[in-house]
Amino acid sequence: MNALLDYIKTVLTQTDSLESALRFLPIFFKKDFLVAYIHSKTRMPDDETIKALKSLLDEDGYTPDHLTPKELSFLKKDYPNLLQSVSYMCLKKESKKKINYATKHKNDYWKKIQDIEDFNAVFDICNITDQEICEAEFSLREIIRKRKEVHALKDLGYIFLAESTKDISKVFEHYFNTKYILINDKYYIGWTKTLREINMRYFVCQPD
Repeated sequence: MNALLDYIKTVLTQTDSLESALRFLPIFFKKDFLVAYIHSKTRMPDDETIKALKSLLDEDGYTPDHLTPKELSFLKKDYPNLLQSVSYMCLKKESKKKINYATKHKNDYWKKIQDIEDFNAVFDICNITDQEICEAEFSLREIIRKRKEVHALKDLGYIFLAESTKDISKVFEHYFNTKYILINDKYYIGWTKTLREINMRYFVCQPD
């Protein structure tokens, strides 16, 4: 985890913008990495979508256990709402095998990633530049909640980067304790050894 953080901190301190910094991350940071996708036609929003994705479905109306690069590219372009991707997946090593996705129950909404042995950590990025502290907490919780729903990710390391012009240090202290830093007065980075360690029971801003 320390090595991953060092890479991130270095590029942030040496560039003028977050967009520029991300271009200099090493190749084992895999951008926009798929962790879940729609499970069946019964979960698709309308008949038009079902028709467009007919070639993906088996005779019972279920999507495959893995997607080809072509299929994934098509879905990312035209149906991104049917996918869940993390900002970056940090790899231990390049995997040559197909990554399988599966459901726990027949009627599950998402087909979720199963194979994590080649992965080191999830790295999520959130631009909350002008959000006040309560809005920032909501944004952070929404992302982390989605990640925790993909059960295989819970045992991976987790890194969260937020770009903000506001003082949101209380949010990072609450969810990451002492494991957070502020770079260039605008990049907040929090991390945990595993995603499951993040406690979601309590809030900085109590919901109404």
